[in-house]
Amino acid sequence: MLTLKRKGTDYHHGDLKSAAVIAGRNLIAAGGLQALGIRRVAEKIGVTPAALYRHFASLEDLQCEISGYIRSEIGELMLSRREQVKKLRNPKNYEIEKFRAIGDAYVDFADSNPRLFEVAFIHHQNQSIGEYSELAWQILNESIESFVALGMTPKENLQKAPLVAWSSVHGLATLIANRSIAPSEVEFFRRTVMDGVQDALFKD
Repeated sequence: MLTLKRKGTDYHHGDLKSAAVIAGRNLIAAGGLQALGIRRVAEKIGVTPAALYRHFASLEDLQCEISGYIRSEIGELMLSRREQVKKLRNPKNYEIEKFRAIGDAYVDFADSNPRLFEVAFIHHQNQSIGEYSELAWQILNESIESFVALGMTPKENLQKAPLVAWSSVHGLATLIANRSIAPSEVEFFRRTVMDGVQDALFKD
């Protein structure tokens, strides 16, 4: 993470754009999207609003960059959880455990960071959220490819299987982030959705 050093009243930094994105991300985490503003971000990192406008054409432009940063956080958490899965002798069971680990990580991020999760997937005019080229999507596809290689998922489903998995788990994560599911029922919903996704992926 970028570290800013203060000298007097000014921050000295090597990457103002990254500093602004991180500061904006933290403002949203604390107060929601309404807490984000060019002036507030500028104050946080000790620069003028004009300095930020050299890197961001508008507040929406900054928000778009923050959305991408948050999606990267989600992907990094998924990667970390996958790496923590203990290797099993049965390769099929091992791939299933890793698959469930990345799904749980996705849902856990939404549960722990509902404000950030909401902003991660806000649509920006003329700008794609780029889920098909980012870390979380790549990790999901790696799981599906492993299932296909092991004969668990039909090869002809290689293209649609990731969409089925992502849309199902994302829907669950959104419901949890919105607190639409009672805390006492979260574990049941999580287990049921993941079981359903597996049934769909492994079905001939």
